[in-house]
Amino acid sequence: MPGTTTRLRYLKLIDRFTQHLVNLELRADNPAATMVAGETWPEDEPIPLYLSAEDDTCLQRVCITTPEASFKALRNRAIVALFLASGVTASELRQLRVVDLDAADSRPTVFVEKHGPRLARRIPVEVFAVDVLRAYQDARQRLSCATGWLFVSTGAGNLMKPNTLLKCVRTALREAGLTAADESPRLLRNTYGRRQLIAGKTNKQVSSLLGLSSHRTATRLRQTLEGPAVL
Repeated sequence: MPGTTTRLRYLKLIDRFTQHLVNLELRADNPAATMVAGETWPEDEPIPLYLSAEDDTCLQRVCITTPEASFKALRNRAIVALFLASGVTASELRQLRVVDLDAADSRPTVFVEKHGPRLARRIPVEVFAVDVLRAYQDARQRLSCATGWLFVSTGAGNLMKPNTLLKCVRTALREAGLTAADESPRLLRNTYGRRQLIAGKTNKQVSSLLGLSSHRTATRLRQTLEGPAVL
């Protein structure tokens, strides 16, 4: 994403790895070192994209189940509901197993294992998503397949493809009559985090819910509370 630290952080990682190979005498030089020398940390990161509180409510109304819904339709709504109700990333959602969603209690939770730099955590699921997630989990448990993934793309139990997750979010936004510059799971993750801040949670609490050791994202989201929604 332009203007963020992502490019430089990855470049530094490549630099350290390549230098390690040089130290082991597996490479003669480290071309990444020259590239890092020409980079600087951006002074400001872009404003995170999110849904306004009103649009957030509109999208929540789409996260429902109907008796006539097919397994695929129910799955797609449950995917959007979980993004919006827990703030998980697309990578984290793809790796969830059926046992990670605890829908038996009055307040369901989802357990997310450590994924890269993001921390393991158990997240309470927002109330608006409870019914559709329970309905989907029931349907998923009745589905006979060889894997234990919570969300599957086929009867064989294959992992969801990232592009399919994007389509789920975009379709739900259209259903709610919404559009955004970034119609990806990231939009819903930011919306979730901002909703927690509005509810009174601290930057530390929101960072913990998002699985982040740094408070940078929560700080950036808090800065948007005094301004209009950015779509």
